[in-house]
Amino acid sequence: MEPAPGLSPLVLSLRSATLAVLLVAPAGFLAADRVRRWRGARRATADLLLLSPLVLPPTVLGFVLLQLLGRYGPLGEPLARLGLELVFSWPATVLSAAVVAFPLMYRTLLASLEQLDPGLEGVARSLGAGPWRVWRRITLPLVLPGLGAGLSLGYARALGEFGTTLMLAGNIPGRTQTLPLAIFAAVDAGDLPLAWVWTGQVLLLNGLCLGLVQLFLSRSRRPRITGAAPATALPKPPLPGPPSPPLAPARPFALCFGLQQCHGDFRFELALDTACRRLAILGPSGAGKSLLLRLLAGLERPRAGRIELNGRVLFDAERGIDLPPERRRIAVMLQNDALFPHLSVAGNVGFGLAHLPPAERHARVAAQLAAVGLQEQARLFPAQLSGGQQQRTALARALVTDPDLLLLDEPLSSQDTHRRQHLQQLMEDLTARSGVPTLLVTHDMEEAYRLGEELLVIDQGVLLRHGPRREVFAHPGAVAVARLTGCRNISAVQRLGPTRLRALAWGLDLELPEPLEAAVSHVGMRAHHLELAAAPMPGAAHHWTCRVVRVSEGPRHITVSVVPQASPVEPILVELRRRAWDALGPAVAGHLVLSLPVGCLLTLR
Repeated sequence: MEPAPGLSPLVLSLRSATLAVLLVAPAGFLAADRVRRWRGARRATADLLLLSPLVLPPTVLGFVLLQLLGRYGPLGEPLARLGLELVFSWPATVLSAAVVAFPLMYRTLLASLEQLDPGLEGVARSLGAGPWRVWRRITLPLVLPGLGAGLSLGYARALGEFGTTLMLAGNIPGRTQTLPLAIFAAVDAGDLPLAWVWTGQVLLLNGLCLGLVQLFLSRSRRPRITGAAPATALPKPPLPGPPSPPLAPARPFALCFGLQQCHGDFRFELALDTACRRLAILGPSGAGKSLLLRLLAGLERPRAGRIELNGRVLFDAERGIDLPPERRRIAVMLQNDALFPHLSVAGNVGFGLAHLPPAERHARVAAQLAAVGLQEQARLFPAQLSGGQQQRTALARALVTDPDLLLLDEPLSSQDTHRRQHLQQLMEDLTARSGVPTLLVTHDMEEAYRLGEELLVIDQGVLLRHGPRREVFAHPGAVAVARLTGCRNISAVQRLGPTRLRALAWGLDLELPEPLEAAVSHVGMRAHHLELAAAPMPGAAHHWTCRVVRVSEGPRHITVSVVPQASPVEPILVELRRRAWDALGPAVAGHLVLSLPVGCLLTLR
């Protein structure tokens, strides 16, 4: 649509720039959202193409557009047959402004999107929110400052566009003559006062745009804590005790999956069939623990396999079934909490209850906040909470939706020892009372033992051991499993007979009650199983004279390094309670006896 003839350069520039940024804003957002998920050459190529209008000379860009959109160009000829001609018309000024404004919009939004916590959108999906609601309630509010800055920068660039507009739209007074073209025309005619008038308007408008950019950028750096006291003024109440509601009746639970995935050279292939309601996963960094949770929650699609939860098929590559995260009823709690920073505590907890009537939603949120002891913090924002309060908020948000499975990705790793123990107790009580099954990823063996009835030990994407926690710790079976479950004394062995072997690392001969399996290649002794005394422990399976070579003291336990007197090779670590260590007294300076109780020698493959 052509504007009324005779409009001033100021009005033409304002109209063209406004329409241009409105056109490129959605395109810039979509492009930035897509490119942020790419890596490597694909992303580099996309960046090069999308930012090219920013670095190409405007006349070159205008010439290319003119050749494309001219009457006989590849795009202009079909448009001409439809009665549409863009060249040397007011729409050409809009198109020129849009092309040069797009890179600034795209790049600013890309920077804002990359600053988002990558877990926020995934957690929102796991709480039942579809892609549109996640975009509307989470992504868009958090990138609004970046969007505002992009609009302001794009508007300033559109106002100042000259070369592309001149090539594509011409310099038609009243129709396509924008402010930069009017300045050029005035200078060319020798009318410097008029050129200064137009120049002053451009400087004023660009100054306003740059001021808005600074305003939006400053807002993006400030925590969103409207209408509440600063975090330093908040009291830190003690953690609550066990919640009072009665235990929920146990619901049938069954999880069965077999999954395959590839990430570069990393191969993940894991299968499990269990009815255990409290499963803990142990494994070193990079073993695939978090990847497993992402695959189960639907945040990443497996290359092949199947997932079935309580009889519902969530994923089946062969049958083409792949339920989105919001339909899986699997809640996720991450290591960094992934609380929505622009929502209050109550808003975070109630996010997954949008489908309920307001009265019921408010009642459930209030009950869940009471269960975690956060009634007084309901109107505060995450930035105002302590670390423990943030963890409790994230736990309440996950449990209030009553999911079929709760995935916990090292949720307490950032807490100090004292608070971690309290949060472990709270988590154990709340999950038990709610009846929600849990699958916990952790590096903490005590946490895994306390919160998991069964242990799943994985490494390099494969299953090493699965079974009841006592069985896994008592009989790890493999060297890697023994190490991951805390065995600090492991030695290769040399067979001396059907039931006799030598632990090469310590130079000790061991007699076993039964013949060794052919696959056994190592033995292990857990440090806390060993006894250190002035005399042999009655009934011990083995005992050796040794001497102390190093002592490492902790607040509750003492770790003692000893070497056998007969053939010292490598030290053996013994973990004693402080009282037992203090009871040794002067005997420490001489020779002590190291005893291994019956049934405590681990035979490993």
